[in-house]
Amino acid sequence: MINEKLVENIRQFGTFRDDGSGKRRVLDDIGYPVGKRADCVIIMGCVQPESMPHVIRDFKILLDHLGVSYTLLPKEYCCGWLAIGQPAVMAKNEEDIAGYREISREFIGENFKQAKELGAKSVVLFCAACEPSYTNCAGSTDLEIISYSELLDRHWQGGRLATTVDYYAGCYRFRRRITTEPVDIEPAVRLLGKVDGLEVNHLDSTRCCYIPPHMEELAGTVANDTVVTVCTGCYHNLRKNLDCQVKMLPEVPLEAVRT
Repeated sequence: MINEKLVENIRQFGTFRDDGSGKRRVLDDIGYPVGKRADCVIIMGCVQPESMPHVIRDFKILLDHLGVSYTLLPKEYCCGWLAIGQPAVMAKNEEDIAGYREISREFIGENFKQAKELGAKSVVLFCAACEPSYTNCAGSTDLEIISYSELLDRHWQGGRLATTVDYYAGCYRFRRRITTEPVDIEPAVRLLGKVDGLEVNHLDSTRCCYIPPHMEELAGTVANDTVVTVCTGCYHNLRKNLDCQVKMLPEVPLEAVRT
């Protein structure tokens, strides 16, 4: 059953788990613009600012360095994945999955409305969990829906960083229960390819880091001290299960800029 209390919490506060004050405090402390007219609206997601604030800070530094015109929404509505979609998928409840799709359309529609009012041309998704539902809603707006890796790939011309890393794109297993549209993972690969001196060992993205035997396989193929991922969900699980440094994708070009 869909948790209607969480749905109402999203309607009231924009986020499913509290009043959103912790998220706003992190973003305010970092200095993100909110409610400004800009070309791009960044969708951060409910949990990312509090769970990876250093990455969120690095992302802003990189956006500013690249001269990107961006803003956050005054009230970013959660897509409902963690509160509604994921429980429905885990329970294999097709009725609740369908219900989640409709509820997410409502909330994403509110975000589209705000983005249009701010004069935005693109909605940029930082949160990987949001992407499938936004993909389903892409036909309902003339706003461009892109990933943060696509945004960075468009603006960053390249740099140099002499090091070796492992790269895990993620398997997007749950995504296939929400949308049938393919996911474009090439911008992240292109971005890494712009780093002179960077050697990349690509881990098997058909292995899911949330399935223990798959995680063991992935761990056995890690060849370097650092694993880079583009997926916000995989980031946390890799950090929990790997005995090495795990980085989100934006940290790599920023390090190359600073070198």
